[in-house]
Amino acid sequence: MNYKKSTHLTQSHEGLHEKFDLKAYLRRYLHYWYLFFLTIPLCLGAAYLYLIVTQPTYVSQTTLLIKDSKTQVGPEETIMKEMAQFNGNKVLENEIGILKSQLLMGMVVKQLNLDISFQARDGLKTIDLYGQSPIKIDAQIVTDYAYAHPLIINTDSAGFFRVNNGSTYYRIGTQIRTSWGLFSVVKGTPSDYREVEVQFHNPQALTRGMLGRLTVGVLYPQSTLLELSFEDTSVQKSKDILNKLLDVYVQSSLNDKNSEASNTLKFIESRLGLITGELSEVEKDVEVYKKSKGLTDISAESQLFLENIKENDSKLNEIETQIKVLESVDHYIQNAGDGAPAPATYMIDDPILVSLLTKFNELSLQRERYARITQVENPLFETVNTQMDQTRQAIQENVQNLKRGMAATKENLSGINTKFSSGLSSIPKKEREYVGIKRQQTIKENLYLYLLQKREETALAYASTVTDSRLVDAPISSYMPVKPKRSVIWLGAGLAGLVIPLILINLLFMLNSTVQNREEVERITNASILAEIGMMKGKGKNPSESIIKVTSRSAVAEQFRALRTNLQYMGDGSCRTIMLTSSISSEGKSFISINLAVSLASSDKRVILIGLDLRKPSLHNRLDITNKKGASNYLVGLKNLDELIQPSGLHPQFDVLSCGPLPPNPSELLSNGRLPELIAELRERYDYILIDSPPYGLVTDAALIAEHVDATLYVVRFNHTLLDHLKHIKELQRTKRFANLSLIYNGVDYAFGYGYVYGSGGNAYGYHTEDVEDSKFGFKTLKKLAGMF
Repeated sequence: MNYKKSTHLTQSHEGLHEKFDLKAYLRRYLHYWYLFFLTIPLCLGAAYLYLIVTQPTYVSQTTLLIKDSKTQVGPEETIMKEMAQFNGNKVLENEIGILKSQLLMGMVVKQLNLDISFQARDGLKTIDLYGQSPIKIDAQIVTDYAYAHPLIINTDSAGFFRVNNGSTYYRIGTQIRTSWGLFSVVKGTPSDYREVEVQFHNPQALTRGMLGRLTVGVLYPQSTLLELSFEDTSVQKSKDILNKLLDVYVQSSLNDKNSEASNTLKFIESRLGLITGELSEVEKDVEVYKKSKGLTDISAESQLFLENIKENDSKLNEIETQIKVLESVDHYIQNAGDGAPAPATYMIDDPILVSLLTKFNELSLQRERYARITQVENPLFETVNTQMDQTRQAIQENVQNLKRGMAATKENLSGINTKFSSGLSSIPKKEREYVGIKRQQTIKENLYLYLLQKREETALAYASTVTDSRLVDAPISSYMPVKPKRSVIWLGAGLAGLVIPLILINLLFMLNSTVQNREEVERITNASILAEIGMMKGKGKNPSESIIKVTSRSAVAEQFRALRTNLQYMGDGSCRTIMLTSSISSEGKSFISINLAVSLASSDKRVILIGLDLRKPSLHNRLDITNKKGASNYLVGLKNLDELIQPSGLHPQFDVLSCGPLPPNPSELLSNGRLPELIAELRERYDYILIDSPPYGLVTDAALIAEHVDATLYVVRFNHTLLDHLKHIKELQRTKRFANLSLIYNGVDYAFGYGYVYGSGGNAYGYHTEDVEDSKFGFKTLKKLAGMF
């Protein structure tokens, strides 16, 4: 019982080994070892060339602090939060979006003139001449052709240049018109480069490309520090781009913050211009009236009335000014978004209205920022617009309330003025008229002084505006290039040198439709393989060189001896007339038949080899015998075999009956009834009759011959017989059209495993030697190294 169990386990392990043979699998790849020795140096050479040609890319980094503008919460801020839930502090995501906007990067491209680049060749490398180009281009017109084609400028030491190696010379500074546009070439930084490649870039495309190389991220999770990095082949260019980007970002932020103060200054300046003109006219009227009326002093009573009226008029004037300011606020709110100037919040005394206007301006600025970095359909726009509408309604209601209160105050002051004016009726007419003119002068003077004060306050606020960001670290560039990474390139090239041959070999395996191993032959045909014949070493162009010597101890000679031994197990062991055929030509029928005959003859058997390939005979060429007479002569009626049979010259026991003259009708000749007579007569003389027949897959001659033989050896050649042909063998096996059909697997290339022979005779480790020693030391060494496979 234990023995059976052990036997079962052993068979199971053998079955697993047959399913996947690791050594056989690796031998398939070692057969193409030369591909690895070819692709690995090529890939490494390509990597070396790539590293030489490619410009190294460096990265510059800088750190920016975004200030958190938090203020103390007072009653006004509380009212604002109740009216509109909106936080006006900077959001890091918004600032990142602004820094990566096309608007800011476009300004950088324009201010640094990056839309025109200069390069020069230094051997195989291309050098970026940013900041060190010997020429500069002052372009007035750039065509679309220039964006797609580089411009070559050749300069000389005499101050002349050529365009694209042309024959026309131009003086430096001369304006020329070409396909690239209208431009002039001026001197740049002194340099040894005489040929400069000028590339014109489309500003929009260049901006998008530069944004792709810009990285903006939060330095620490809980901080407001932003880290900016930019990659470029020029270290100085990357630093300049970061510096200029921060400059335009800060300037843009300051412009946003100063927009309210700027609008207030414009409003005050316009009012001052009007008041100055009115005050000049009133002063001139006072001077003219005094001269015309001869007035020098005013009575104490009239002076008292005058002072009261002046004080009351001053209050009335302030009320009128406030009403005009409120009207300007109302006008601004109604026309916000159409370019209307912002109202002067410094001239408004009501704290609630000031806070509402400040909030409205912040919302307006926030919407402008969103417009730079987001689309109109973004939900943030809807939120900001809703809050602006709510704030606008609150401002309008507040303005209406203030205007009604001021109108009542104005009406009250006007009534008081009426009383004072009636009191002046007792004053002489001249003095009363003087007081009226003087009152207008005082009103204009007070209003003029008031506007001057507000202008100074606004200018002071404008000058004290600071940005909400601060540069922490100046741009610093990396010492080592970040691209290309040499270690990654070398490793990738090495891996490519290994992977590419593997892919090619697998493609060859997948596209190969020929027989590749013994297992698939047995699986498809359901026929047994009588023997394996390996690839013969030292085989030259001469067919006679493929004949094995009787005394040979090579692997192929041993395989033929194994085949000779296995012949006695065919059928009932009495198969003496054997036909050799194949599917197509060049599968080794003649090679196997000759060497099998030699092997049988060496075992003291009389053997005759008949060449019945009456269409394309090759037997006589391999044996170097005449083909003037042969089997075709016998089949047409010549009965004297002694005149037809020839010695093989390879062994005394081995004779040959060649094909003879080619008949016009081979199939009819084989079926005329004389072939059985020939075989019967030869049976009396020889122990074995071997028949070299035509390929079965091409003509029907082999089927006619098979009716008169004891067994058939069907030759299948490694890497030559098509897999579809094996299906025909399976059909022959199923229908038993050929008696005692067996297969010979020929031309097997063991690929570095010549000392390890597969065959029906079993495994032979070192039990044979090669007839011809390999003279190539490198190849023999490789065979030894791969001997484990």
